[in-house]
Amino acid sequence: EIYYFRDKADREVGLRFDMTVPVARVVSYRVDLPKPIRWYYITKVWRYDEPQHGRYREFHQFGIEFLGSSSVRADAEVLTIGVESLKALELGDFRIRVNDRRIIEQLLARLGIPNDAKQGVLRIMDKRGKVPDDELERMLIGLGLTREVAQEVLRLANTTEGLNKVPDLLKELGVGDDFIKYYNDLVDFLGMYGVLDYMSMDLGIVRGLDYYTGIVFEMYVPDYKLSVGGGGRYDNLVEIYSGKPMPASGFAMGIERLMEVLEQRGSIKRGFPPIDYYIYVVGNDRNHIALGYKLASRLRVQGNKAIVDTGEKSLRSALEYASKINVRYFVIVGPKEVSQGVVKVRDMATWNEKDIPLSEFGVS
Repeated sequence: EIYYFRDKADREVGLRFDMTVPVARVVSYRVDLPKPIRWYYITKVWRYDEPQHGRYREFHQFGIEFLGSSSVRADAEVLTIGVESLKALELGDFRIRVNDRRIIEQLLARLGIPNDAKQGVLRIMDKRGKVPDDELERMLIGLGLTREVAQEVLRLANTTEGLNKVPDLLKELGVGDDFIKYYNDLVDFLGMYGVLDYMSMDLGIVRGLDYYTGIVFEMYVPDYKLSVGGGGRYDNLVEIYSGKPMPASGFAMGIERLMEVLEQRGSIKRGFPPIDYYIYVVGNDRNHIALGYKLASRLRVQGNKAIVDTGEKSLRSALEYASKINVRYFVIVGPKEVSQGVVKVRDMATWNEKDIPLSEFGVS
């Protein structure tokens, strides 16, 4: 999905598809930075995807990267920041679905799936929920899996459990004791943070990117089919660029998707951002126009958003325009008002008007 092309020097270049790789490259050039490193970003990324609902070729991400720690406490901190970020948006109910690439790869190996086929199987598993199970089964068989093994892969992919019960689930699956200890510790730390109830284990969450090496997770809200964020541990990525091992984990959230969820819930509305003052100067008296500019400048210094009419609209059409662009107060600078040392201010919400002395705005 990398959006790539050739530049004027005929070099093949690509637009960044996430920020994890660029951050890993930056850190690889600065291995002297004190560890661990806690960074965040808000930026634009690109993917050569088929444009559709919730999927765009250009979109924005908010994310964090925690580099230089392999501790389970680092993973708990990353997951907790994800929970607190979603809580801060007041989205209502949401879930973070957790899995582990190490565990799923161990389980795939037990099914006899060879190493050279695992990445293909993981990519197909990542399509769960977007593609019907019978189609996923055909895709798995197309990789050379038997029907029985393909069905067992799908059974695993559809296995879910509350995160607090994961150690028992892993015992049932025969997973190694080191993983059971890791999840016992993770459950304890998430409980200390008070965010455990937002988590569940979902063995179908594998994340499509190849650089993940451990825990992976995705963030979901009810009545919205796509994830609003995701991440995980990527312990080998920095080493690719620096030659020196550096464990890392993090996540990113899709800002456009979060905005859409907030809009669906009525928390925000599409439209023009509010403008505090629209200043309309009656006539073409240059002294009055200068006064309008001075008033706008003063309002902006006070932290308001203010615009001045260009003189092309009638008063009526200016009022209609101001209403459409979400103006709060419509200010009329006219000969009568100026002679009295006031301006007429109309509240666009209530349509009430009153004369306000220019001195109250700090204008003389």
